Amino acid sequence: MDFVITEQLQKVLIEHIDHSENGIAVVDVDDLVIFYNHAFLEMFGLLDRQVLGCHFNDLMSWMYMRGVGAKTHGFSLEEWLETVHSTYRSAEFRSFEIDLVDGRWLLITEQVNPSGELVLVGNDITRLKQTEYALRSAQEELEKQAWTDELTGLSNRRYFMQRLDCEYQRALRHHHPSTLAILDLDHFKRINDQYGHPKGDEVLKHFAGLLRDNLRKEDETGRLGGEEFAVLLPETSQDEALQVLERVRQELARKPPDAVAAGFSYTFSAGIMQLPDDESLTLQGWIHLSDQALYQAKVAGRNQLAVYRPLR
Repeated sequence: MDFVITEQLQKVLIEHIDHSENGIAVVDVDDLVIFYNHAFLEMFGLLDRQVLGCHFNDLMSWMYMRGVGAKTHGFSLEEWLETVHSTYRSAEFRSFEIDLVDGRWLLITEQVNPSGELVLVGNDITRLKQTEYALRSAQEELEKQAWTDELTGLSNRRYFMQRLDCEYQRALRHHHPSTLAILDLDHFKRINDQYGHPKGDEVLKHFAGLLRDNLRKEDETGRLGGEEFAVLLPETSQDEALQVLERVRQELARKPPDAVAAGFSYTFSAGIMQLPDDESLTLQGWIHLSDQALYQAKVAGRNQLAVYRPLR
Protein backbone atom coordinates (compact mmCIF):
# COMPACT_ATOMS: atom_id res chain seq x y z
CA MET A 1 0.00 0.00 0.00
CA ASP A 2 1.34 3.42 -0.94
CA PHE A 3 1.85 5.91 1.87
CA VAL A 4 0.14 9.23 1.12
CA ILE A 5 1.27 12.41 2.89
CA THR A 6 -1.85 14.48 3.36
CA GLU A 7 -1.77 18.26 3.60
CA GLN A 8 -2.52 18.02 7.32
CA LEU A 9 0.30 15.53 7.92
CA GLN A 10 2.67 17.68 5.87
CA LYS A 11 1.77 20.66 8.04
CA VAL A 12 2.44 18.65 11.22
CA LEU A 13 5.80 17.45 9.91
CA ILE A 14 6.89 20.93 8.87
CA GLU A 15 5.84 22.34 12.24
CA HIS A 16 7.79 19.60 14.01
CA ILE A 17 10.88 20.25 11.89
CA ASP A 18 10.57 23.99 12.41
CA HIS A 19 10.63 23.51 16.19
CA SER A 20 13.52 21.06 16.11
CA GLU A 21 16.71 22.03 17.97
CA ASN A 22 18.66 20.81 14.97
CA GLY A 23 19.23 23.20 12.11
CA ILE A 24 17.73 21.80 8.91
CA ALA A 25 17.88 23.07 5.32
CA VAL A 26 17.19 21.57 1.90
CA VAL A 27 19.04 22.59 -1.27
CA ASP A 28 17.68 21.64 -4.71
CA VAL A 29 19.60 20.27 -7.68
CA ASP A 30 20.51 23.83 -8.74
CA ASP A 31 21.92 24.54 -5.25
CA LEU A 32 19.08 26.89 -4.34
CA VAL A 33 17.75 26.76 -0.76
CA ILE A 34 14.15 25.53 -0.91
CA PHE A 35 13.56 24.86 2.80
CA TYR A 36 15.04 25.76 6.20
CA ASN A 37 13.94 25.96 9.82
CA HIS A 38 14.53 28.63 12.47
CA ALA A 39 17.29 26.64 14.18
CA PHE A 40 19.24 26.74 10.90
CA LEU A 41 19.01 30.55 10.87
CA GLU A 42 20.15 30.81 14.49
CA MET A 43 23.05 28.40 14.05
CA PHE A 44 24.58 30.33 11.18
CA GLY A 45 23.56 33.89 12.04
CA LEU A 46 21.32 34.22 8.99
CA LEU A 47 18.31 36.46 8.35
CA ASP A 48 14.95 34.97 7.42
CA ARG A 49 14.44 37.08 4.30
CA GLN A 50 17.72 36.17 2.64
CA VAL A 51 17.74 32.37 2.74
CA LEU A 52 14.83 31.01 0.70
CA GLY A 53 15.78 30.80 -2.97
CA CYS A 54 19.34 31.87 -2.25
CA HIS A 55 22.13 30.05 -4.07
CA PHE A 56 24.37 27.99 -1.79
CA ASN A 57 27.47 29.90 -2.96
CA ASP A 58 25.82 33.26 -2.27
CA LEU A 59 24.83 32.10 1.20
CA MET A 60 28.40 31.01 1.98
CA SER A 61 29.75 34.30 0.60
CA TRP A 62 27.32 36.35 2.70
CA MET A 63 28.39 34.53 5.88
CA TYR A 64 32.06 34.95 4.98
CA MET A 65 31.75 38.70 4.36
CA ARG A 66 29.90 39.29 7.64
CA GLY A 67 32.09 37.05 9.77
CA VAL A 68 29.35 34.66 10.85
CA GLY A 69 28.91 30.91 10.53
CA ALA A 70 31.88 28.59 10.16
CA LYS A 71 35.44 29.67 10.89
CA THR A 72 37.37 30.21 7.67
CA HIS A 73 40.84 29.88 9.24
CA GLY A 74 42.38 32.76 7.31
CA PHE A 75 41.29 31.62 3.84
CA SER A 76 40.30 34.17 1.22
CA LEU A 77 36.70 33.95 -0.01
CA GLU A 78 37.82 32.12 -3.16
CA GLU A 79 39.94 29.68 -1.16
CA TRP A 80 37.12 29.14 1.31
CA LEU A 81 34.55 28.36 -1.40
CA GLU A 82 37.02 26.04 -3.09
CA THR A 83 37.59 24.23 0.21
CA VAL A 84 33.85 23.85 0.79
CA HIS A 85 33.17 22.59 -2.74
CA SER A 86 36.02 20.08 -2.58
CA THR A 87 33.76 17.90 -0.40
CA TYR A 88 30.27 19.34 -1.01
CA ARG A 89 27.96 16.68 -2.54
CA SER A 90 30.93 14.31 -2.60
CA ALA A 91 28.87 11.39 -1.23
CA GLU A 92 25.26 10.37 -0.82
CA PHE A 93 25.76 10.66 2.92
CA ARG A 94 28.55 12.20 4.95
CA SER A 95 29.02 13.86 8.33
CA PHE A 96 31.67 16.25 9.61
CA GLU A 97 32.34 18.71 12.41
CA ILE A 98 32.76 22.47 12.02
CA ASP A 99 33.67 25.17 14.52
CA LEU A 100 31.81 28.46 14.36
CA VAL A 101 33.17 31.96 14.80
CA ASP A 102 31.16 32.36 18.02
CA GLY A 103 32.91 29.36 19.62
CA ARG A 104 30.21 26.73 19.09
CA TRP A 105 30.72 23.38 17.38
CA LEU A 106 28.30 21.66 15.01
CA LEU A 107 28.04 18.15 13.67
CA ILE A 108 26.81 18.52 10.09
CA THR A 109 25.25 15.72 8.07
CA GLU A 110 24.65 15.94 4.33
CA GLN A 111 22.33 13.53 2.56
CA VAL A 112 21.61 13.62 -1.16
CA ASN A 113 18.30 12.00 -2.10
CA PRO A 114 17.74 10.14 -5.41
CA SER A 115 16.25 13.20 -7.13
CA GLY A 116 19.29 15.35 -6.27
CA GLU A 117 18.07 17.47 -3.37
CA LEU A 118 20.57 17.80 -0.54
CA VAL A 119 19.39 17.78 3.07
CA LEU A 120 21.64 19.55 5.59
CA VAL A 121 21.22 18.86 9.32
CA GLY A 122 23.26 20.68 11.97
CA ASN A 123 23.47 19.36 15.52
CA ASP A 124 25.03 21.56 18.24
CA ILE A 125 27.80 19.49 19.87
CA THR A 126 29.45 22.35 21.78
CA ARG A 127 29.01 20.74 25.20
CA LEU A 128 30.34 17.46 23.89
CA LYS A 129 33.43 19.21 22.47
CA GLN A 130 33.93 21.13 25.72
CA THR A 131 33.85 17.86 27.63
CA GLU A 132 36.24 16.34 25.11
CA TYR A 133 38.67 19.25 25.48
CA ALA A 134 38.39 19.15 29.28
CA LEU A 135 39.19 15.43 29.31
CA ARG A 136 42.09 15.95 26.91
CA SER A 137 43.42 18.82 29.01
CA ALA A 138 43.16 16.72 32.16
CA GLN A 139 44.96 13.85 30.43
CA GLU A 140 47.73 16.19 29.26
CA GLU A 141 48.05 17.59 32.78
CA LEU A 142 48.34 14.09 34.23
CA GLU A 143 50.99 13.21 31.66
CA LYS A 144 52.85 16.43 32.44
CA GLN A 145 52.76 15.66 36.15
CA ALA A 146 54.13 12.21 35.43
CA TRP A 147 57.29 13.60 33.85
CA THR A 148 57.69 16.98 35.57
CA ASP A 149 59.48 17.78 38.81
CA GLU A 150 56.78 19.44 40.90
CA LEU A 151 59.02 22.00 42.60
CA THR A 152 61.08 23.28 39.67
CA GLY A 153 58.93 22.49 36.64
CA LEU A 154 61.89 20.78 34.98
CA SER A 155 61.84 17.19 33.77
CA ASN A 156 61.94 14.71 36.61
CA ARG A 157 64.60 12.02 36.85
CA ARG A 158 62.52 9.33 35.14
CA TYR A 159 61.62 11.44 32.12
CA PHE A 160 65.12 12.90 31.79
CA MET A 161 66.60 9.40 31.71
CA GLN A 162 64.15 8.39 28.98
CA ARG A 163 65.16 11.40 26.90
CA LEU A 164 68.83 10.70 27.59
CA ASP A 165 68.43 7.11 26.38
CA CYS A 166 66.76 8.31 23.15
CA GLU A 167 69.49 10.88 22.54
CA TYR A 168 72.19 8.30 23.26
CA GLN A 169 70.77 6.01 20.56
CA ARG A 170 70.28 8.89 18.09
CA ALA A 171 73.76 10.35 18.55
CA LEU A 172 75.47 7.00 18.01
CA ARG A 173 73.30 6.10 15.03
CA HIS A 174 74.00 9.37 13.20
CA HIS A 175 77.48 10.01 14.61
CA HIS A 176 76.43 13.43 15.85
CA PRO A 177 77.95 15.15 18.91
CA SER A 178 75.99 15.11 22.14
CA THR A 179 77.09 16.26 25.57
CA LEU A 180 75.82 15.48 29.05
CA ALA A 181 76.43 17.70 32.07
CA ILE A 182 75.62 16.86 35.68
CA LEU A 183 75.32 19.86 37.98
CA ASP A 184 75.25 20.16 41.75
CA LEU A 185 74.56 23.20 43.93
CA ASP A 186 77.55 23.82 46.17
CA HIS A 187 77.06 23.42 49.95
CA PHE A 188 73.30 23.19 49.56
CA LYS A 189 72.90 21.51 52.96
CA ARG A 190 74.34 24.63 54.58
CA ILE A 191 71.72 26.74 52.80
CA ASN A 192 68.92 24.55 54.17
CA ASP A 193 70.44 24.53 57.66
CA GLN A 194 71.03 28.28 57.77
CA TYR A 195 67.93 29.62 56.00
CA GLY A 196 65.46 26.74 56.26
CA HIS A 197 64.01 24.36 53.69
CA PRO A 198 61.48 26.86 52.21
CA LYS A 199 64.36 29.16 51.30
CA GLY A 200 66.26 26.18 49.98
CA ASP A 201 63.31 25.47 47.71
CA GLU A 202 63.49 29.07 46.45
CA VAL A 203 67.13 28.47 45.53
CA LEU A 204 66.23 25.31 43.59
CA LYS A 205 63.48 27.15 41.69
CA HIS A 206 65.79 30.07 40.99
CA PHE A 207 68.44 27.76 39.55
CA ALA A 208 65.87 25.92 37.42
CA GLY A 209 64.71 29.24 35.99
CA LEU A 210 68.29 30.24 35.27
CA LEU A 211 68.84 27.05 33.29
CA ARG A 212 65.61 27.52 31.32
CA ASP A 213 66.53 31.09 30.44
CA ASN A 214 70.01 30.23 29.18
CA LEU A 215 69.52 26.96 27.34
CA ARG A 216 68.00 26.18 23.95
CA LYS A 217 64.55 24.73 23.46
CA GLU A 218 66.08 21.51 22.14
CA ASP A 219 68.24 21.05 25.25
CA GLU A 220 66.79 18.84 27.98
CA THR A 221 67.09 19.94 31.60
CA GLY A 222 66.10 17.79 34.55
CA ARG A 223 66.27 17.64 38.30
CA LEU A 224 67.73 14.28 39.26
CA GLY A 225 66.96 14.71 42.94
CA GLY A 226 67.81 17.02 45.83
CA GLU A 227 70.22 19.67 44.59
CA GLU A 228 71.44 17.63 41.61
CA PHE A 229 70.49 18.62 38.07
CA ALA A 230 71.38 17.39 34.59
CA VAL A 231 71.55 19.05 31.20
CA LEU A 232 71.56 17.21 27.88
CA LEU A 233 72.83 19.23 24.91
CA PRO A 234 72.21 17.49 21.56
CA GLU A 235 74.34 18.46 18.56
CA THR A 236 76.81 20.06 20.96
CA SER A 237 80.49 19.36 21.59
CA GLN A 238 81.88 19.43 25.11
CA ASP A 239 83.73 22.67 24.34
CA GLU A 240 80.47 24.29 23.24
CA ALA A 241 78.71 22.90 26.32
CA LEU A 242 81.48 24.33 28.47
CA GLN A 243 80.81 27.79 27.02
CA VAL A 244 77.07 27.47 27.60
CA LEU A 245 77.42 26.44 31.23
CA GLU A 246 80.08 29.05 31.89
CA ARG A 247 77.55 31.61 30.71
CA VAL A 248 75.06 30.17 33.21
CA ARG A 249 77.67 30.32 35.98
CA GLN A 250 78.45 33.96 35.24
CA GLU A 251 74.75 34.82 35.00
CA LEU A 252 74.20 33.29 38.44
CA ALA A 253 76.98 35.45 39.88
CA ARG A 254 75.29 38.54 38.42
CA LYS A 255 71.74 37.64 39.41
CA PRO A 256 71.52 35.84 42.76
CA PRO A 257 68.02 35.19 44.12
CA ASP A 258 66.31 38.01 46.01
CA ALA A 259 63.90 35.75 47.87
CA VAL A 260 66.39 34.16 50.29
CA ALA A 261 68.18 36.97 52.15
CA ALA A 262 69.93 40.26 51.52
CA GLY A 263 73.37 39.68 50.06
CA PHE A 264 72.72 35.94 49.62
CA SER A 265 74.43 34.10 46.78
CA TYR A 266 75.17 30.52 45.85
CA THR A 267 77.25 28.63 43.28
CA PHE A 268 77.21 25.35 41.41
CA SER A 269 79.67 22.85 40.02
CA ALA A 270 79.26 20.82 36.84
CA GLY A 271 80.82 17.80 35.19
CA ILE A 272 80.74 17.64 31.40
CA MET A 273 81.19 14.64 29.13
CA GLN A 274 80.75 14.39 25.36
CA LEU A 275 79.57 11.01 24.13
CA PRO A 276 82.24 9.29 22.01
CA ASP A 277 80.84 8.35 18.59
CA ASP A 278 82.62 4.99 18.43
CA GLU A 279 80.12 3.09 20.63
CA SER A 280 82.85 2.52 23.21
CA LEU A 281 80.66 3.86 26.02
CA THR A 282 77.38 2.52 27.35
CA LEU A 283 74.62 4.83 28.49
CA GLN A 284 75.42 4.09 32.11
CA GLY A 285 79.09 4.65 31.36
CA TRP A 286 78.29 8.07 29.92
CA ILE A 287 76.38 9.02 33.05
CA HIS A 288 79.14 7.65 35.29
CA LEU A 289 81.91 9.61 33.57
CA SER A 290 79.85 12.81 33.66
CA ASP A 291 79.43 12.23 37.37
CA GLN A 292 83.18 11.66 37.69
CA ALA A 293 83.76 15.00 35.99
CA LEU A 294 81.46 16.62 38.56
CA TYR A 295 83.53 15.02 41.31
CA GLN A 296 86.68 16.47 39.73
CA ALA A 297 85.09 19.95 39.74
CA LYS A 298 84.29 19.63 43.43
CA VAL A 299 87.75 18.37 44.33
CA ALA A 300 89.21 21.35 42.47
CA GLY A 301 87.35 23.74 44.77
CA ARG A 302 83.71 23.93 43.56
CA ASN A 303 82.07 26.85 41.71
CA GLN A 304 83.60 25.60 38.50
CA LEU A 305 83.09 23.37 35.49
CA ALA A 306 85.10 20.30 34.63
CA VAL A 307 85.33 18.31 31.42
CA TYR A 308 85.99 14.65 32.16
CA ARG A 309 89.65 13.72 32.23
CA PRO A 310 90.78 10.15 32.99
CA LEU A 311 92.36 9.92 36.43
CA ARG A 312 96.06 9.01 36.37
